[in-house]
Amino acid sequence: MTASERRNTIINYLQTKQDCDVNEIIDQFDVTPATIRRDLTFLENSGSISRTHGAVHLVKTPAVPGFLTRNTLFAEEKQAMARVAAQMVQSGDSVMLDSGTTVHAVAIEVGKRSDITLITNSLSIVSALEAPKQNILLTGGLFEYDNLALVGPDVELFLDRISASILFLGATGIRGCDGLTVISPLQAGVKRKMIQCAKKRVLVIDNSKFASTGMVLFASFEEIDTIIVARPIEDPILKRHLDEIGVQVIVALPEQG
Repeated sequence: MTASERRNTIINYLQTKQDCDVNEIIDQFDVTPATIRRDLTFLENSGSISRTHGAVHLVKTPAVPGFLTRNTLFAEEKQAMARVAAQMVQSGDSVMLDSGTTVHAVAIEVGKRSDITLITNSLSIVSALEAPKQNILLTGGLFEYDNLALVGPDVELFLDRISASILFLGATGIRGCDGLTVISPLQAGVKRKMIQCAKKRVLVIDNSKFASTGMVLFASFEEIDTIIVARPIEDPILKRHLDEIGVQVIVALPEQG
């Protein structure tokens, strides 16, 4: 069993137990206690678990509307942003797509092309492209139902071997000028790794996200090259910050008619 497989097994075990003693986890594997403690340190640093006084706890994420519900919100805005995003893709590009609903709309647009390769951890994107015209690389990983996405150490291990021309990603919310947030620590780990893999990083986000925030900060604005929004950003402090660090902001207005 590889380290990645062992860490996924630990997460799966904690999902059934919620919390348990460190020694109980050690007893599940035919490896040294030091190896398991290194695995637990890795998972704790990624935000997947917490440890207190010899006990291990799975980090619980707040309840959010499911993917299918979120996918119906701001549909016209998402389509407008998707059209702008698709124009940024060049022939021969490897296009990485995360699991947000706005990125799902981007996937529908770029999926019309046959001269690119898609890389994603999103099962919703793969299922939406019923007759794909291009190669699709789908990560492995732990299935996260609320986002119809694959997360966890296996995804990050897969992405270690990948280089993408351009990344389109979303976020749960914005934490002032600090950066981008999500609800799930496992999502955060995947997003961080995707950012590291891509030459160009594009945030596509509906304006409601500027009024909300997630639990886990996964990226600073300095790590983003372009932001696509449907309406101008209203926060003057954030606007000034983005201008000072050289982040391009594109406003994609929905079609009138």
